[in-house]
Amino acid sequence: MGFSLSAATAIIGVGIVISLELIVSTTIPTITDVHDSYDIMRDRSIDLLQTNINISKIETSINGSNHDINITVRNTGSTTLKTNKFEILINGTCEQFYCASSYIYPENSVIFRLYNIRGSGTRRVKVVTNNGISDYREYNI
Repeated sequence: MGFSLSAATAIIGVGIVISLELIVSTTIPTITDVHDSYDIMRDRSIDLLQTNINISKIETSINGSNHDINITVRNTGSTTLKTNKFEILINGTCEQFYCASSYIYPENSVIFRLYNIRGSGTRRVKVVTNNGISDYREYNI
């Protein structure tokens, strides 16, 4: 009876150690990943609250049967925005644009240039930042 009790205790002890090692090796990285995700979510929420833009001016010029647009956008928030992360929609259609500046710093403006836009009449422009903040404006051609 003495050896079987010792063997059973050893088997149960080794099983507990292996189980604890597996639990700890999978739980700690998961907790770390969740913590990192919450940090990223918090930073995105702060950026979202501190981001604001304003379309201050839209200028159009005739280009054959199409038209070109210069959209002046002012960063009225307190975060620096990357212009290559913006999207510009005209009447709901995403358009390609050119911007000479890579960033819009707080309280500064940049000009987005769009070329060969089709259509005429009243058009609606929507400028969207990388975190979803947007501004609308209409123009006539």
